[in-house]
Amino acid sequence: MSKVVLSGYYGFNNAGDELVLYSIIRTLREIEPGISITVLSQQPEKTAKQYEVQAVNRWRLFSLIRSIASSELLISGGGSLFQDVTSVNSPLYYWMIIFLAKLMGKKTMIYSQGVGPLQRPRNRKMLAWLFNRLSKITVRDEGAKSDLLAMGVNKEIIVTADPVLGIPPQSIEAQLGREILERSGLELIVEQRLLGVFIRSWEDNSYLPELVKACDRLALEGWQVVFVPMQFPQDIAVAKQAAKLMAHETVYLKEMYDPAEMLAITKNFDLIIGMRLHSLINGAVVGVPLVGISYDPKIDRFLQQIGQQSLNSVHDLNSETLVQLVNWVHNNREEIQADMEKRVKLLYQKAWKSARIAMELWRN
Repeated sequence: MSKVVLSGYYGFNNAGDELVLYSIIRTLREIEPGISITVLSQQPEKTAKQYEVQAVNRWRLFSLIRSIASSELLISGGGSLFQDVTSVNSPLYYWMIIFLAKLMGKKTMIYSQGVGPLQRPRNRKMLAWLFNRLSKITVRDEGAKSDLLAMGVNKEIIVTADPVLGIPPQSIEAQLGREILERSGLELIVEQRLLGVFIRSWEDNSYLPELVKACDRLALEGWQVVFVPMQFPQDIAVAKQAAKLMAHETVYLKEMYDPAEMLAITKNFDLIIGMRLHSLINGAVVGVPLVGISYDPKIDRFLQQIGQQSLNSVHDLNSETLVQLVNWVHNNREEIQADMEKRVKLLYQKAWKSARIAMELWRN
């Protein structure tokens, strides 16, 4: 059977990108149960075992070329692959993969990606040239579409949603997450509210003292604070640092969790404070109220999608403002959850639209 090749930031122990991969594979298989999928991965053996797919090393050129040559469709996404903030040359890799597929006459699709920030003129010009030659483009928000139009992309751009929003909430087992939290040393007391804090290292981490001050204040008010890393090992270090700075006893998780486990953990929280985009997306999927801390436009864009504003920036974080916002969200949780549920249902349908477009390309 002809196969689909998935290209993305896979196999790097980033829970957000693994959730994206998990979601794409899940939805494609629901539409076409027998589809053959090959993933370009940093850890191909691990990826193949975890998702029951074929996988090849993303850096081995000949293996990569063979996989694309034997496929019918190359899917690039989701995530924010075309950005040059964390690495100037990172978008060139993903550009090259798509370019190779085009050279071989393969169908190519951008799948629910975020775009940017792209700061180098070279990268912007190369992206526009390539995207105008793709078979299909779907992006996860209106901001990404606007960015592509500004770069000169004149191909049809379809706005869908992040692939993770296509996971049905009823498929997520809270008990699995509870067992993980208890195994990590947490005593889950019914009367005590559980606050999940998903942070990352950013620049010089100057935001950390204000965040810790806010968490200590919330601990005084009865919240049990849990720091949850999503990128390994980077997030472990900053979570450990935050836990050490806190005056109150807290817990930071030290293990690496697969997508199903991460969703299950999230479902046990009463509220989330999140810097990581997919911590916020996970919260929305499982119906947990959330407060975002923005370090990138993608955070603001997602919060707008679910009817919230980003009042906290990593560059001028204020502990008092953060505490007030957490308490406001908690006190209005029923109304916020009801509104978020309506919006997430619409985003669920949009996330599935990308999968249907991909399978139409594949079938034809």
